[in-house]
Amino acid sequence: MVVKDQDEKDRDGKQYRQFWYELCLEEKKNPASLAGSIRNATKKIQEYRDDSKLLPFPVWQDAVNAGIVSDRKRYISLIREISISLAISDLEKRSNKDEMALIHLVRILDETDKSISRLSEKVEDYYIAQHLAELPGDERNIWSLIDAIARDRDHPLNHLAKNIHRLHDSRTCISSDVREYAGKILPNMSALCGPLVSARLLARVGSRSQLARMPAASLQVLGAGPSLFAHLSSGSDPPKHGIIYQYKGVRHAKRQLRGRVSRVLACQLATAARIDYYRGAADEEFLRKASEKITLAGKLA
Repeated sequence: MVVKDQDEKDRDGKQYRQFWYELCLEEKKNPASLAGSIRNATKKIQEYRDDSKLLPFPVWQDAVNAGIVSDRKRYISLIREISISLAISDLEKRSNKDEMALIHLVRILDETDKSISRLSEKVEDYYIAQHLAELPGDERNIWSLIDAIARDRDHPLNHLAKNIHRLHDSRTCISSDVREYAGKILPNMSALCGPLVSARLLARVGSRSQLARMPAASLQVLGAGPSLFAHLSSGSDPPKHGIIYQYKGVRHAKRQLRGRVSRVLACQLATAARIDYYRGAADEEFLRKASEKITLAGKLA
C-alpha cells in the first residue's frame, strides 16, 4: 500500500483523502518524538476530519502493512490514544471558559451555603444541649451566638466559629463573582430574574446552548424534580415552579398568582436565554416589555 504525502494533490487541485492512521506516519518516522507526537497527529486528523478528507472504514491490517503499527494490539492502542486526544481537543475548542467558570462557581456557592447552614445548626444544637433552661420560648440569633463563641477563646467551638466566619466571607466573595460572570454571560436573564437565579438555571441545565433550546414549560419547573415525579406517579397537583421560585417576584407574589407569574416569567426567560446565547448582549427593548409583562402578571385582574 502506498501512503500519499498529505501535501500531494490530485489533478483537480484537491488533496487526496486518507485514512486517519496515514496521518500518523510522519510522526512514526521520528522515533525520538513518538511519545509526544499524539497531539500533533491529532491536529492533522482534526483538520482532515473537518474538511471531510478522511477515508471511512479503515482496516488494521493496512496500517500494519504500511508500517504505522506493528500489530493489531498496537493499532487498538493507537486508536484509543487518538480518540482521547480528539475528545479533549474538541472540548477545548467548543467549551466556553467563562460559562464553565460560572457553572462551577454557583455550584460551589450552593455547597458553601449548605456547609454554613449545617455547621451553624450543629453549633446551635451544642448551645441548646448546654443551656436547657433557656430553651423554652428562647429566640436566639444564630449569628450572634457564633460571634460570641468566636470571641471566647476558651470555648470548645471557638475555632469552628471562626472558620464559619471565614466560610461566610468566602461565600460573599464567590457570590460577587457569580453575579459578575452571570451579568456578562447571561445579561438578559440576569436582568429579568437576577444573576443568582440565572446562574442556578444554567448550572442545572449544563450549558447555554441547552438552556436556549429549553421550552418555557420545562424552564418553569426546572429544579422541581421530586414534586414533578410525585405528580406523574401519584397524581398529586403539578408543581408551579422550580428554581425560579427564588426570584422575589414569584416568591413574594400572592399564592393564587404564583402560578401565573411563574408561567409568564418562564416564557420571558426562555426568550432571554435565546437572546443571550445567539446575540450575547442585553436587549433593552425586550427587557422593558418583558418586565412589564411579569409585573402585570403579579397583579390581580
